[in-house]
Amino acid sequence: MKQVLATALLAATSLASQAADITLEIEGLDASRLQGANLLVAVFTDPATWLRQPQAAHRFPLNADAASGKLSVVIKDLPAGPLALSLFQDVNANGRVDMNAMGMPTEPYGFSNNAAGSFGPPKFEQAVLTPAAGQVLKVRMN
Repeated sequence: MKQVLATALLAATSLASQAADITLEIEGLDASRLQGANLLVAVFTDPATWLRQPQAAHRFPLNADAASGKLSVVIKDLPAGPLALSLFQDVNANGRVDMNAMGMPTEPYGFSNNAAGSFGPPKFEQAVLTPAAGQVLKVRMN
């Protein structure tokens, strides 16, 4: 009986920690700068490394599908548990967010929960969510 109970608990634990696939519906892409551009999505699970060291990163080439400034992409195998997403449209494909002299991004960017900071990026806690399989998350680019 103990072995059956232990096996059931192990199975339940492994189901709870499975990765989730979610759909991101993005609005506000700069449709005038799609040529050679990418959408970069960074996944953060630790507040201590927020916006510095993502656990995972995804790159989606932008094309005519985003001509309306909107795009839908699927992020696969997100880790279970709380996480936050940071997105930006890498218009020149250099792999980083370009900034002006004041330190403001010059490329469209966004965060999960449409989090916004004041005088800087939002805190991890503002962008944190716990993804569920099949979830649709809407993000508005700034």
